[in-house]
Amino acid sequence: MIKIDICDDEPFWIERAHQLVSDYFCERKDIEIYTFNNTEHLLNVLIEKKEYADIVILDIDMPVVDGFQAAGRLNEIYPDLLLLFYTSHEQYVFDSFQFRPFRYIRKNHIEQEMKLALSAADDVLKKRSIKSVLLKTKDENCLIDIKNIVWFETDKRRCNVHLGDGNVLNVGMSIKELMAQINSPDFIMIHSGAAVNTAYIKRYSSYDITLENNVHLIVSRGRMSDVKQAVMRYWRNRI
Repeated sequence: MIKIDICDDEPFWIERAHQLVSDYFCERKDIEIYTFNNTEHLLNVLIEKKEYADIVILDIDMPVVDGFQAAGRLNEIYPDLLLLFYTSHEQYVFDSFQFRPFRYIRKNHIEQEMKLALSAADDVLKKRSIKSVLLKTKDENCLIDIKNIVWFETDKRRCNVHLGDGNVLNVGMSIKELMAQINSPDFIMIHSGAAVNTAYIKRYSSYDITLENNVHLIVSRGRMSDVKQAVMRYWRNRI
């Protein structure tokens, strides 16, 4: 899920920015957009309540706490935050550099520059979403992208991890430990001894699933409802 916060004291520009963001991400279902009409509220949510945002679109010319002051506080807490300054005052562009904004958007060019800024920010977030896990076999340590893990099963006190290229790694972890290290909602337990990456499930029945490589795996009766919900959620997000 990508969370985007928009902060401006003028309702017109809040609505305009919200519309442009919504239009850009119109085909995505993993976007949440929140609006704020003052920086105090924004800072309270992001810093005091620790409700992290991936992208903040922030007007510079704000009352009480201006955009630069707010950016300074946000940079201290969230150095990886993608901050997009947008303003009617082009003379602020050089002053903004000290706050390391990801992009600077001029309101009189907002249609073009917002689209370019969101495209660049989306590319960064996609790269950040690539997560790897360190798997230790008896002979070697392997850094594996979790997207390449198809499924894994218990093997005594170890796990056999089946990868997208057909290789199987025998690692010194329990199912519980491996699920905790992967920490992804795309992985679902199908019974007490196996878990599957829902990205590789191509169909399911009332008792089993079929993977993209045509492997059939039995699903326990107690897990079937959770598996169906996980698969349907994954499919809906990609339709």
